[in-house]
Amino acid sequence: MIRGVPRGYGRGVLRVGREQVLRFRLARQGLGKPAAAGELVTVAGRCCPQNSPPGAAGLALSARVRDLTGAAVAAELEGGTLVQAFGPRGAPHVYPARDAAVFTRGLLPEGEEELREFLRGAVPALDGLDLPARELVRLSAEAVAEALDGTELTKDDLGRAAARRITDRLPAGTRAGWRGRSPYAGGQFLGESLVRFALPVLSLRGLLRHGGTRGRSPLLRGASPAGDGEGARAELVRRYLRALGPSTPEDLAGWAGVGEAQARRMWETVRDDLAEVRAGDVPAWVLRECLPDLESPPRAPRVRMLAPHDPYLQVRDRALLVPDAGLRKRIWRASGNPGVVLVAGEVRALWRPKKTGRRLAVTVEPVEPAAPLRPADHSALEAETTRLAHHRSLALAPLTFL
Repeated sequence: MIRGVPRGYGRGVLRVGREQVLRFRLARQGLGKPAAAGELVTVAGRCCPQNSPPGAAGLALSARVRDLTGAAVAAELEGGTLVQAFGPRGAPHVYPARDAAVFTRGLLPEGEEELREFLRGAVPALDGLDLPARELVRLSAEAVAEALDGTELTKDDLGRAAARRITDRLPAGTRAGWRGRSPYAGGQFLGESLVRFALPVLSLRGLLRHGGTRGRSPLLRGASPAGDGEGARAELVRRYLRALGPSTPEDLAGWAGVGEAQARRMWETVRDDLAEVRAGDVPAWVLRECLPDLESPPRAPRVRMLAPHDPYLQVRDRALLVPDAGLRKRIWRASGNPGVVLVAGEVRALWRPKKTGRRLAVTVEPVEPAAPLRPADHSALEAETTRLAHHRSLALAPLTFL
């Protein structure tokens, strides 16, 4: 039994195989049949792609929307139809402006313990300063608003400016530690690092979002809160389950970057909409509306190339997607993740891009040297790499197969 899984959701129990789950997720994420260009905003609301490293969201959307260029995504962001802000796991994500409440208020931690879970990396430093997480967020909200008054700043500049403002607002006994050397990053003082930890919480409060860029550095700007938290929480869980179900509260916590207690509280908002299923012997839940599609999902696309950090790869039940533990270590790394090549829904190769001038070179490495890709798969890969080059407005160099 998975820790944190509630009992009593739904009456009947549908048993599904691994292939069914993968085909269901591929279809629900729009990876089987890309959408028309006019559906870009709707697609972004379904998958909410991560945009770190910069450009990752555009690549994810190009796998789901036909003939999508990076310039088209940038135009929607500049026009305000799409928004970039800190979201799940505290990472920058792209979503529709009309759905801002879902991806901000829907994830917002409540109370000291939930904040400590969300800011877990900062907890040892907060305890050393005897500074509650709520106080850090309160002080950061005030200082960030002052620093961003009518302007935009990089994350580095904003963290530094806000932390300096906070220094004199702290108890005298806390200031020396706040100004001390940071264990989190070279060249930062501790308070600066702690403000940077708090920025995603301010984003979830609707107070902060990304604006333009300075060189290659994204800029942050102030924003206004929107929407109802309770309704937003339920809608966020529904969208998560539509894209990555069947799932559990524990997996929701990992995907969202929140504590398990908060995930269970979020889960309860859709309790009456859930049906239990079994993937092997493991209990999990889907929305009842999704049961027909899960029972008879469409066939998986023959070949798809997914960029690192694609929403399809953000699952927490990674062993279901990639049963081989060694291959999981190659895909989900601390940094420098490769993209994956799916053949009939299975990870059959890894790929890496290299930009040289105005040309894009792509290297493909089968995960099993004894089982190389077929010639027909090579042709499909050429179409996929052409899509990647088109998105980045680059010419495509010949594919390299290792």
